[in-house]
Amino acid sequence: MKSPSPWKSAAFRRVGFALAFYSFCSWMLVAALPLLVAQRFGAGADLVGSLALRLAPRILFAPVAAELIRRAGPRLAVCAGLVVTSLCLIALAGIEHAGTLQLVVLAIGLADTVLVPGLLALRAAAVPAGRNMEANTTFQTIDRLAKIFGPPTAGLMLTITSPAPAFLAFAAGHLVAAIALCPGVAAPGPNSRRPATATKTGLPREAAAIMRENPVLWALVLPALGYMVSLGALQPFLFWLNHDQFGLGPAMWTVLLAAQGAGAVLGALVSNRMARTLIDIRSLLMAYLVASLLEGVTTLALVFAPTHTLATVMLIIGGIPEMVAFAAYFTLIQQRLSLERQAVFYALSLPLMDLFMVAGVLTGMLHGSGWMTLRQFWFVASASAILPILPFLVCRFSGRRS
Repeated sequence: MKSPSPWKSAAFRRVGFALAFYSFCSWMLVAALPLLVAQRFGAGADLVGSLALRLAPRILFAPVAAELIRRAGPRLAVCAGLVVTSLCLIALAGIEHAGTLQLVVLAIGLADTVLVPGLLALRAAAVPAGRNMEANTTFQTIDRLAKIFGPPTAGLMLTITSPAPAFLAFAAGHLVAAIALCPGVAAPGPNSRRPATATKTGLPREAAAIMRENPVLWALVLPALGYMVSLGALQPFLFWLNHDQFGLGPAMWTVLLAAQGAGAVLGALVSNRMARTLIDIRSLLMAYLVASLLEGVTTLALVFAPTHTLATVMLIIGGIPEMVAFAAYFTLIQQRLSLERQAVFYALSLPLMDLFMVAGVLTGMLHGSGWMTLRQFWFVASASAILPILPFLVCRFSGRRS
């Protein structure tokens, strides 16, 4: 018998509502921060630095964040992170000194350190049994809808008004997300059952045991790390592509961000359709690998786009397999690991993902400092997403023939 729709769960609805406000404001910030930095301090090293500084704390302080989430529970940790982010956004509105701005961005990154894994824990706990693929697709659709409407909204707001009201609006959205979670979401908390190995000393040992017992996770993690490099490089690349290759104003780069989100919404329809057939590990893994390869090749081709319109279309097309890959990734993890082991897996894998994403952002210095052309820089970044997938695909196809 089929389990009920995810939306019939109160916990799922509440997490979905909070995620909608958080994602919308987060994507507005992704678009608005480079615009603010470029307007006040230029589009060179300060731009790349502000992108990297937001990610750096998630690498350095991930064990501390994991311990906070275990002690306080994900709901309280996420609410605290949302409030801190709101205060930082209010501060950003009036900053005129580059060093002060970078410190505030660093504080936002510290809040993200508990926000990102905390939200993943809340999402996992809110997924109804038997509805993993649909629920994960829904959560990703919420995020990608935010990616469609958030960046252009931020660009429009900064075009017609000063940064102060725009960043106050971003802050208000984060507060609404926190309020949505405050009444109490059914989610793992400090009293939830958790394994004794999930301690600071036992975490690496438990993670090693997880990977040893579930070798299929290597086929998820290694391509995902390469994807994170290209994802980190994508933000400065799109900003420069819009300006250098198409000669358009800075605000138009938000359209490129939104285009990828639009493709992901289309991908949600594909993913939901595929959910009826992707029920075993073999089919889910193949869908993940093929979709990841298609997304990587499509984004690589961006550098050949002669017009902004064609680049927009290509980003929409690339967003379709990206959604399938995301849904398959989280579904495989939820099928293979218990909630307790998911917490251990994310506690160590998320900092690694962030580390590779920062590496991707910093590759922007290769172009920003004049060491590489835009095309050369993007070939290097895209190769990191495509190459790790190929050995696993070859193994899968070889296994089918034998």
